[in-house]
Amino acid sequence: MKPERLRAEDFARYPPAARDFAVDHLEMLQHLPIAICPSFLQQILVLDTSFPAEVSSLRRQCDALEHLDAGQFAALVAPFRKLSIPAHLEESDWVVSPAKFITDLTAYLWSSGQIDAFRGAAQKLFAAIEDQMPYPHRLTMVVFGRGGQAATTPLLAKLRPRGVLLTTLQTGDMPQQIFESFSRHAKDSQEAYAHWYVDGGVPWTQEFGRIAGAVSISYPALDGLRKRTLAKMEEVATGGSGGAELMRARLTNMSAKDLDAASVTEDPVLARFYTELFTESSGPQLFSTSFVQWTGRELARRAQPRTLLMRYAPRRRYQPFNEMLRTADPEGVDPEGSLRDAEMNAYYTWIEMSRIASPGKNTFIAWAEGTTQAVLVGSSAPGGTRCDTALRLKDALEAFG
Repeated sequence: MKPERLRAEDFARYPPAARDFAVDHLEMLQHLPIAICPSFLQQILVLDTSFPAEVSSLRRQCDALEHLDAGQFAALVAPFRKLSIPAHLEESDWVVSPAKFITDLTAYLWSSGQIDAFRGAAQKLFAAIEDQMPYPHRLTMVVFGRGGQAATTPLLAKLRPRGVLLTTLQTGDMPQQIFESFSRHAKDSQEAYAHWYVDGGVPWTQEFGRIAGAVSISYPALDGLRKRTLAKMEEVATGGSGGAELMRARLTNMSAKDLDAASVTEDPVLARFYTELFTESSGPQLFSTSFVQWTGRELARRAQPRTLLMRYAPRRRYQPFNEMLRTADPEGVDPEGSLRDAEMNAYYTWIEMSRIASPGKNTFIAWAEGTTQAVLVGSSAPGGTRCDTALRLKDALEAFG
């Protein structure tokens, strides 16, 4: 079926919010080429369990497309119409299963040498309907290095050129200081899913989850979901009938219901998000440091948090893959390796959060737990400088954030 033949009844099997959205934007969908239309449908299909930021972003993009004049719209979608699409893909049920269509189309575009043309067309299209997301002030705090000893390389070397090195941060009651800074920043917005505390180990006792609009989650809290995912992975690994491709296909086809995410949360948005942290990732199933880093990455991309606290814990030691699948409860940890993992991940988090923040509205601090050292990147933090004055976290954020 071609997009121009889409009708409202074709979305009857969509969840309620998704169905209403598709019908509201039906005319725009009918004018999209088949090479790009399923990509919009895939986002629409999951709207009922998407974060508010994702819903708003898709709505802004669709509204922008609908407000283009006919000539500009035609010019932007023309390169997609020139792509060669196999008949079996056009005839597939891509309205009900857009994700499968996208996977199969991507493979075909690669094999037929058309992937660059598709990417170029997509870049031009989305540049023309640039998503003007709201730009509130964002605060990100990363805590890492618990139990680890730094080697000869200076801590936070990649972040130091971008901010101020705090050498004598007063950290005696740092968990409470961080909680108070988190609370102060979060009070400016009570939107759902706007503030997050993610911990790779046993969380601090402060009640971050009681702050309006905040979500608190930890690796141990999702242990049941993680182990059920590992069990599915082990089935594939020991079955001898497929490799990485089969394992990926099995995982991506699993739903929150398949993995009993309801045992963790009754919130359908969080249930889907937590499930996908393990089924659409590489590493969080086995390593707590990967879990924290991946969660931060996905939050920046999807929930676009205003306040984000990420705390790393020592991860398990590396072992052969099959052995790690069989031993869901590791005996040993690697504090030094975890420190280096988390230190690099802190830099990646700064990059991810910078992508969704406007200049001057992004405050980032990474603190090496158990030390008095931190790097603060903010609008008033001169890059590559240091501050040797003894400061509490509140004062440092006010001075350099």
